[in-house]
Amino acid sequence: MGGTPVRILLARHGETVYNVEGRWQGQADSPLTERGRAQAAELARALADEQLAAIYSSDLGRASNTAATVAQLHNLQVRPEARLREINVGAWTGKNRDEIDADYPGGRKAWATRPSAYQLPDGESIRAAQTRALEFFEQRMPAHLGETIVLISHGALCQAILVNAMGGTVDDLWLEQGVDNCQISRLEWTAERGLELIQLVDVRHLENVGSLRVWRTTEPDRA
Repeated sequence: MGGTPVRILLARHGETVYNVEGRWQGQADSPLTERGRAQAAELARALADEQLAAIYSSDLGRASNTAATVAQLHNLQVRPEARLREINVGAWTGKNRDEIDADYPGGRKAWATRPSAYQLPDGESIRAAQTRALEFFEQRMPAHLGETIVLISHGALCQAILVNAMGGTVDDLWLEQGVDNCQISRLEWTAERGLELIQLVDVRHLENVGSLRVWRTTEPDRA
């Protein structure tokens, strides 16, 4: 398999209604907002000159709809991938922070400060979510050596991927700068070295449409 890397353009889906409302989505869904659709269009334009071999996306609607906007400019079909889904937030799905705090006191603080040690109620651990994402890379990337691909995923899962590419573990979450809707992070993958970060969270293409600033260490909501 040699050392020729796969070039990976990792993006988060566009802004959704639940993002704006501050509700946790997890593996449920809510539609893209008008700004979310505009973000997806700007993401597509930012990637228009890339020679893409494939576009993989979480099979959740907010990600696949974002990916479809990118795919239109490249005459490609989106390849749905369940392993790129957001973390399953279980009993927190659809709830806002006040509702979570009422039902699970201390839970949001634990998720913000020690996510690798916190099991989301009736949900998935961040470690398990990262494991399935890394399995995707191990199984799918050998077919794309020397090529450029796009991956469309979600806030928490993007963070879990990025921290691995930076040489850390889920014990090191969360990234201080967060992962904005429709940001682009650039990575490379080889069988020998796995994921390596090239550029973290590029949002220059979103200047004209704006971005809802979410998923910070002080505000780890709206997955």
